[in-house]
Amino acid sequence: MNSARWLQWKWAAVPTPGDCKLDQEILARIFLGVRDLYKKEGGKFPDPILNLTWNYTDPKNPPLQDLAKELNGRAVTDFTDSATQQMVKAGQQLAGYAFLRDDGATSSGNWIWCGSWTEAGSLAQRRGTDDPSGLGVYPNWGWAWPMNRRVLYNRASCDLNGKPWDADRRQIWWNEDLKRWVGNDVPDFKPDSAPKDRLGPFIMNPEGVGRLFVPLAGMADGPFPEHYEPFESPVANPLHPKQQNNPVVKKYTTDMDKYGTSAEGYSIICTTYRLTEHYHYWTKNNPMNVQLVPEMFVEIPVELASDLGIKGGERVKVTSARATYLAKAMVTRRIRPMTIDGKKIYQIGLPIHQGFRGIQEDAGRVPRSIANLLSPTVTDPNAYTPEFKGFLVKLEKA
Repeated sequence: MNSARWLQWKWAAVPTPGDCKLDQEILARIFLGVRDLYKKEGGKFPDPILNLTWNYTDPKNPPLQDLAKELNGRAVTDFTDSATQQMVKAGQQLAGYAFLRDDGATSSGNWIWCGSWTEAGSLAQRRGTDDPSGLGVYPNWGWAWPMNRRVLYNRASCDLNGKPWDADRRQIWWNEDLKRWVGNDVPDFKPDSAPKDRLGPFIMNPEGVGRLFVPLAGMADGPFPEHYEPFESPVANPLHPKQQNNPVVKKYTTDMDKYGTSAEGYSIICTTYRLTEHYHYWTKNNPMNVQLVPEMFVEIPVELASDLGIKGGERVKVTSARATYLAKAMVTRRIRPMTIDGKKIYQIGLPIHQGFRGIQEDAGRVPRSIANLLSPTVTDPNAYTPEFKGFLVKLEKA
């Protein structure tokens, strides 16, 4: 699952080595052992332990298919859905959380995942690449909770009359003939609520609109939100030219805590990210992961590479006010130039996984550059999240 709320089913690549066990087997064996102790010795509040339904195909190692179906939910008894008048038979997988009932007729491990494994099968296993919207919605790739809704509060994409604010980037809209909301996504509110009913898009708030105010005690820079540029930015704050950065941002003042500016030649935005093939710094010691991604690289837009005469596979040097990073160039069309306040701005990307000791580093096949040596130790004043996703660098051939 990712931050876009997508459930994406992945099959195991290799069997577990030696006596290693999967998470579900470890938890299952612990539970079964605890239940055996309750049966033998008794204990406080035994009902949830002794009477818990545990009818998996393999009780000691429940298949993930069984667990996924259980999380979705099923009908425990026959019932008729009052809204659709649809008859649901006992044992059937539920089509969505609207079918959940509070009278014991249904069972679901988690309501937000209800609809992910229906009678049609595992929707998380879908890999459809069609995208009618052109917005990167991909409604048939995996499944997004809840109800395969890709954009939350998507009613906000339309004006009061149900017409998209941007005709070229339509998400949903009101269809007067059908008397329903239709479009490229699942409406995040009552689908037959006409615009004249004035049902707001932010359905979790009783007033139906977003709240921009927070209690002063709740935010270090509240009570109203403002836009501030990252501490290192190639452009002036377009909303508040006289206040570039958050005035209460947290930063260190040691000799290593230096900051770069565009005037000094640090004009390229750098961001760090993770790769599918690696997990933090651990998997650099797994030969298969290392075979897939053996060393660090710098992802560079094709336009920037052309400007600097850099070709894919060549070694490049990324320099911030704090450190230098050496790696191979990966020229890509995935990161595109941006136009901000009339200026053409480039961005490059660095995976975080390499640098510390691993198979390749110990063998001397790659240098031990660490991506986060480039980034500033500047944190926001509320969550203390560091600005590793946006800082300034120079880029040149090594």
